[in-house]
Amino acid sequence: MSSHSAFEKRYVDPKDKSDVEGLLEHFNLPPKVIAFLRHNKRMIQVALVVLLVVVVGSSFYSSYREKQRAKASSALAVALTEPLADQVAALKKVETDFSGTTAALWARVAQGHLAMQAKKYTEAATIYTAINKNLTKTDPLYGLTLFAKARAYEAEKKFDEAYQAFELLKDLQGYRHLGYFGMGRILEEQGKIDEALGIYGQFQTVISGEANNEQEEAVIAQRMDMLKAKK
Repeated sequence: MSSHSAFEKRYVDPKDKSDVEGLLEHFNLPPKVIAFLRHNKRMIQVALVVLLVVVVGSSFYSSYREKQRAKASSALAVALTEPLADQVAALKKVETDFSGTTAALWARVAQGHLAMQAKKYTEAATIYTAINKNLTKTDPLYGLTLFAKARAYEAEKKFDEAYQAFELLKDLQGYRHLGYFGMGRILEEQGKIDEALGIYGQFQTVISGEANNEQEEAVIAQRMDMLKAKK
């Protein structure tokens, strides 16, 4: 008795064949599988068409987004070379035309910087706050906008808001010294010398024993000595 090869095609009556089934016969599929495919042929065809549309659409969308990012970056670069008097309008146009891109976000940040330069501290603080609240703490821009917001509030003499921003900053990796010194400086500006000494002392304790902090420790000690002399 001869054995059957896996590559031998089963005989199927021509009247029971469709184009798909004829192709599937070459794969020597089990009868139940062929029966399932025959029964769901229309559904399978629709699913394949939908899958094709999704793949092609995704490809076109990715290409479109890449072109938009390139255009946005170019527009931002051009806006930043505009005369100072025209930069705000140019940056706002980048933000509007390319909403959702990194360039649009940086255009907004640049508007905050221009407001600070013009001593429009309330406007700058509003801009930085709006940007910062939509960022996660792991975003590199989070710490930068938080610090910028703190400085804007400080320049505006809104000490409570500035202190709160610096307090958040002290717990952020890479911004610890800016946070502590900012908190101490705010208290000094309010004449709260004992409280400022307490903040500097807290910072001194935090970094005590850590490597490569000699310079910061020296600055803190000098600052505390100066404040004690004022008492």
